[in-house]
Amino acid sequence: MDEIAIRDPRPDDAEALEALITSHFSEGSSYGVDLGLDDPTYHVLVAVEAGAEDAGEAGAEDAGETGPGGGREGDESGRILGVMALRELASPDAVADEMYFFDDPDLLPDAGLYGHLEMGYVRDDATGRGIGSRLLERLHAVGADRGVDRFLADSWYHGGDDSPEKLFDAHGYETVHREPIERSAAECPKCEGECVCEGALAVRRVAGDEVDPGAGRS
Repeated sequence: MDEIAIRDPRPDDAEALEALITSHFSEGSSYGVDLGLDDPTYHVLVAVEAGAEDAGEAGAEDAGETGPGGGREGDESGRILGVMALRELASPDAVADEMYFFDDPDLLPDAGLYGHLEMGYVRDDATGRGIGSRLLERLHAVGADRGVDRFLADSWYHGGDDSPEKLFDAHGYETVHREPIERSAAECPKCEGECVCEGALAVRRVAGDEVDPGAGRS
């Protein structure tokens, strides 16, 4: 049975998560993983394979999206499949400092509290199982409970089947800004033939907020 559990990170997850994330990058790239264990404004969620022993627990978690799930990394039942994080930020300048592709706060719509999405990656051999959607939906719920009224991601859109553009489009995001990433296909770990990679800014408003998500700050 295809069981997946969503759980909070554990201190010994860092190495496995770094390996998962950097496997999507060009060879030689690195990424420092922040688990946010002592930061109440940073919410990291991990998707793991849940074996037969965890099926009931995983099912209960998927219904309410709470509680632990799966065994530890190294146990087949606890194999890490994906990760995603949400950081709460109060100002456009703070968001600009956190973004990777952009540093201009004027690109951002006004918000009382921003939810910046980070570390959204799924194992190559686990794509197509809805893991990214489940992580994103869970973080939407976490952010809404915390008062976030704008979710946003500065993301790497690429030519692979797992480009984040598809995930964000399916969950009500509007891509409000794009910039091409200039490189050859030979240097790109995702595109074939021609590199179509872009740095992109995707924004989603919380339901009930009627301000246009594409309206930048003046």
